[in-house]
Amino acid sequence: MLSPNELVPSPTLLIVEDEFMIANDLRRILEKAGYQVIGLAGSVPEAITMVEKQRPDIVLLDIFLDGDQTGIDLAHWLREKNTPFVYLSANLTSRVLELAKETHPFGFLNKPFREKDVLSTLEIARYRHAHSEEARLRQQQALQMAVNNAIVTIQDRSQLCLAIADQIDQIVPFSFFNLRIGLSDETASYWLMLQKIAPGVFERIAFTSLVQSELRHERIDELERESVGQPGAQGGIFTETAFDQLCERYPTIRSCRDRFGVRSLAVFPIQLKRESSTTILLSSTLADGFSRKEYDTISLIIPQIALALNNLLAYEEIEAHRQTKATELAIVTAFRNGKDRGEIVPLVAKALNNLLPIDGLAIFRIESTAASSATTTVVQKVGGSFTLLPAQDSVAALTGMTPWFTEPADQQSPETEKQRRLAEAVYGKGADWKSFLYVPIMSKGQTVASLLLGSKAPYAFTRKDVLVLQEISSQIALALENLIAYERIRDLSEQLEQEKTYLTEEIKTGHNFEEIIGTSLALKTVFESVGQVAKTDSTVLITGETGTGKELIARAVHNQSNRKNRSVVKVNCAALPPQLIESELFGHERGSYTGATEKRIGKFELANGSTIFLDEIGELPLELQAKLLRVIQEKEIERLGGKGPIQVDVRIIAATNRNLQQEVTAGRFRSDLYYRLNVFPIRLPPLRERLEDLLPLTTHFLQKIGKKLGKPLTGIANSSLQQMRHYAWPGNIRELEHVLERAAILSRTTTLELAEPLLTGLAIPSVVSPSAAGVEPLQTTMRTAILAALAKSGNRIRGEGGAAELLNIKPTTLEARMKKLNITVRPV
Repeated sequence: MLSPNELVPSPTLLIVEDEFMIANDLRRILEKAGYQVIGLAGSVPEAITMVEKQRPDIVLLDIFLDGDQTGIDLAHWLREKNTPFVYLSANLTSRVLELAKETHPFGFLNKPFREKDVLSTLEIARYRHAHSEEARLRQQQALQMAVNNAIVTIQDRSQLCLAIADQIDQIVPFSFFNLRIGLSDETASYWLMLQKIAPGVFERIAFTSLVQSELRHERIDELERESVGQPGAQGGIFTETAFDQLCERYPTIRSCRDRFGVRSLAVFPIQLKRESSTTILLSSTLADGFSRKEYDTISLIIPQIALALNNLLAYEEIEAHRQTKATELAIVTAFRNGKDRGEIVPLVAKALNNLLPIDGLAIFRIESTAASSATTTVVQKVGGSFTLLPAQDSVAALTGMTPWFTEPADQQSPETEKQRRLAEAVYGKGADWKSFLYVPIMSKGQTVASLLLGSKAPYAFTRKDVLVLQEISSQIALALENLIAYERIRDLSEQLEQEKTYLTEEIKTGHNFEEIIGTSLALKTVFESVGQVAKTDSTVLITGETGTGKELIARAVHNQSNRKNRSVVKVNCAALPPQLIESELFGHERGSYTGATEKRIGKFELANGSTIFLDEIGELPLELQAKLLRVIQEKEIERLGGKGPIQVDVRIIAATNRNLQQEVTAGRFRSDLYYRLNVFPIRLPPLRERLEDLLPLTTHFLQKIGKKLGKPLTGIANSSLQQMRHYAWPGNIRELEHVLERAAILSRTTTLELAEPLLTGLAIPSVVSPSAAGVEPLQTTMRTAILAALAKSGNRIRGEGGAAELLNIKPTTLEARMKKLNITVRPV
């Protein structure tokens, strides 16, 4: 079996001495005495390494060491590490001694030393360190942490008071605990007193039972409501004469002395974030119940108590705000779902009862002059639920009290004639109502009604309750206007739903990924890019010439994405006036600018959870580019005239036929926005780069046009097809469709022929088939032929041998062609 001494770990020690014989001798002495020597160090760096590897309980340190650093240098470092040390020294000068003292060592050992001196010095040093200021600070921190952990998360006042009392009782004994919280925005103070009946066991003392011998009954309620009569900012220990002076000033303290034999007090003011007069008061039946040391010890944990109280008050404030909003919502729901006042008012009373405990409620219509049952609707709590009361004969008296209800008030005195009249007017003869609270209900700047709350308890309402009820009354005002506001909300909701449906149908097309016509290599590359990016939420920038089908590709990306169940929202940035595009994109509040007669949500808000397609993004004004950049970066928008940002989850697909890099260089487009949009670029090839898709596209359009015009179109003439292959198609697929439709309208056969030759000033690109190599553009050929004919005819157009005869065309046709080709004839 181990002895008690063997259960206690041996103290660890480091010897810092550059003379090996002395260090080894010390080691032998210390290990013999039960110390655990972790090592011998001959220099400061070596000692630091050993301490950082295994911190010793104490260090024996020679002042003079080999190297640039002395033992004094190491002593400063050990001091920072809170490691005690004892100097080993010999032949110290007064200067070195003064420097050594500045490091606050725990002892000195002079060489040569005896074994007894070494051991006794080390024991004294260890004792001093254990009871040093640092040790006390650690104990204080541990105490503060324990108190903080015990009380900081409690969110109930009574439970918090019990927890605080229990923690203080573990530190300093007391007989009674008292906490008062007096907030500046609340008329009544919170007061709680506990009596310790056993260690850790407390019993609550009611306020009325404490002061009933001191005050008349009618003053008790008033004192409980307004003040508990105890010292506030004056802290300290009060005994003998000072205690007697407090008893003369405060009835509660005098009652504690006379009833419970209290003889001394310790008062601790608490500073909270909210303006308040908050104190903790400890009482003892002993005349010297508290010492200054005990007072200082409790003062150490007052910051933790203040933190817990601040957390509690913040939680209560948040909870009160939540309850207020929940009550407002319940009232709105009651008016929305109720059919008449007889059904609505009990629901309103039930909602308010969750916020302010009441026994009755009335809504009095001030604008009504007739003393009839329609003037006032009254409900009363019966068996925990609110029931509608029949109209009282004395309701006419309530009309005479109309001036009272134009200003909010809480009527608390149960003895006034005004209270009696009000109770009878609302609830009938013999009504036992002790407290009233009423606030006006305003509509368009006029008082149209008053909301009255009644309670059978005196002093049931506070000024804070009035403010809360004023806030709620605005919701009731909206509902009292014959439910017009709610009907209008329903109408606007239906209208908004219709607009959304219309917009959905407007932007929804029959095109999908499969209806993009073509099998060329260039188009397959586009399809591959669409497949790669569609499932992500990355921003896509689609570039290409006009008429290449950028919108179709944007829809293909959306239709293959995870957002395909929602409709894609399209915005043409070039089709909107600059002054309206911000409202179109981000929406506006009513009255935000002239003409904004109602609130409107923007396209980004409409596309929340879906995709927005910003066509012609290169046309977006510079001032709007910065706001679009914020949407992409922050995922939030702000309506014109709005009060705050709105979070949106929108995938952006942009398209343009401009070269945005050139626009950035020219200063017409923000470079940061370009880089945000250009996350995944997709370039659509022009039709001239995918001529192998020309025939499938033509066949598709002929079927579509034939069905539209009611003409059977079976094919296209080879000569026309050859012209189309040699044409540059500056308008791309859109131009192709229009050319075919014009030819179909003029066609008299089922085989389509072009209505007129395809003339263009663009050169045929090098991507045409090899069979077309060496063929010049038609305009160049025509110009060359006309110039040659004019030269041969001597610049004569008409007559025999003229250019028209040589070219076998009419003179008027030749003149028209010359004018189109900008060919002039010099006179002969």
